[in-house]
Amino acid sequence: MSITSLSLQVYRELERLTPELSERDIIQEGIDIGQVATHSRIGYLHFLNEDQNTIELGVWSRDTRNYCTASYDRHYPIDSAGIWADSARTLQPCIHNLYDQTPHRRGLPEGHSPLLRHLGVPVLEDGRVRLLLGVGNKDSDYVPADVAVLTLVGERIWAVVRQRRVLERYLDMGQRFRHVQEIASVCGWEYDLDDDQFRFDDMFSVIFGGTAGVQAPSDLQQLLKFVAPSDRERVLQAFSSDVAASRGVLRISCLRSGGAEFPAELKFEFRARAIGQGLIGVGILQDVSEQMVVEDLRRRAVTDALTGLFNRRHVQVLFDSTQGDRRASKESFAFHYIDLDRFKAVNDSLGHAAGDEVLRQVATRLTRIVRKDDVVARVGGDEFVVLQNGAKTSGDARALANKVIASISEPMVVAGRTVQVGACVGVAFHRQGEGSYKEVSDAADRALYRAKKAGGGRCLIARRTPPKG
Repeated sequence: MSITSLSLQVYRELERLTPELSERDIIQEGIDIGQVATHSRIGYLHFLNEDQNTIELGVWSRDTRNYCTASYDRHYPIDSAGIWADSARTLQPCIHNLYDQTPHRRGLPEGHSPLLRHLGVPVLEDGRVRLLLGVGNKDSDYVPADVAVLTLVGERIWAVVRQRRVLERYLDMGQRFRHVQEIASVCGWEYDLDDDQFRFDDMFSVIFGGTAGVQAPSDLQQLLKFVAPSDRERVLQAFSSDVAASRGVLRISCLRSGGAEFPAELKFEFRARAIGQGLIGVGILQDVSEQMVVEDLRRRAVTDALTGLFNRRHVQVLFDSTQGDRRASKESFAFHYIDLDRFKAVNDSLGHAAGDEVLRQVATRLTRIVRKDDVVARVGGDEFVVLQNGAKTSGDARALANKVIASISEPMVVAGRTVQVGACVGVAFHRQGEGSYKEVSDAADRALYRAKKAGGGRCLIARRTPPKG
């Protein structure tokens, strides 16, 4: 067989090596081809590690395994390798037609087949050795044509291995993304606004039906069937060509295949088509049931169940979190300690349900009269706290305290009857970074006590020097 016909036959054989095969199969098939094409009795393929000082003893041809019992070794040192590894040292193909008579041939890996003749070629990339291919024990001497064939085989193996590794990275990324999707219960989608066409990924069926049996919607009207009636108009407007925003987020209620409602978040973004006119929408739809549970637990941990205001614990956490903030160290606030007047009489005469309603109405009034950056909390019973941020003088604090007293003193309807409570306020100033929560709250509490003892319906400021304005 001529060299040309041999090369064509090798090319045909090498076409079988594709990235669809596993890396192990690519290497195995490749070295088998190399052994047969060079009329050798044995063949091997080893990787050179990134340190370029150790060899990863990898795969022997199928025929070689009949003779070779060398064990797999990821870190076989080049220094211990015989002349069979010369191609790694010289970066050139090496022929040893009198292998067993070559001086300084050194040893072979334990269990390796005896070598009479040997051909080794390196596969290089960016000046670094990636693979070592070797064949041995041909009946006649190895010649340059064998070098050309084995080099061709090695380069093809490495090219396909690299493609396979890229493919595996993408597959791995896809699997990881799919795993994240399953954990987060999120599906991706794309929407052609002009053609009214949706494309959802496979996670839609998992989220809405728990099985692959749920058909994903293909247009907007079909999507609306999976949305609770109360939210359909909002979704319809979001995807309308007249009002399509560049991006947005909707918290909506969706319907599973069995009709059960669950909270979901619809995130969308509209982009101009890469070619032509019109818009393409892309986004995600996420089941936020578990997220809502976590958010509810967090909310309960920091809020008062009756009024929805912050609780005492959260006020203290907010206070403590500012103490190490150097940016806020020169800011001051007024701590308003509020206690209701005549609240016990409402409880005694109308019952605790009416008392609870009074507390809820007081909470509503307080949140209406404070500024956005002030903090309102119920700290127990009929006691409330307002942290008035940025208050610098007694006049600042007294102005808010008087508004609190006036608002709470307005009559309110409870259990069909008009009742009227009042309030006293004790105020203490605090400069962030100075003093503890207990010191400030105790000072305000003492001022509150004096205000109630003086007859109620008034504000007193703690006997502490307020911060300079």
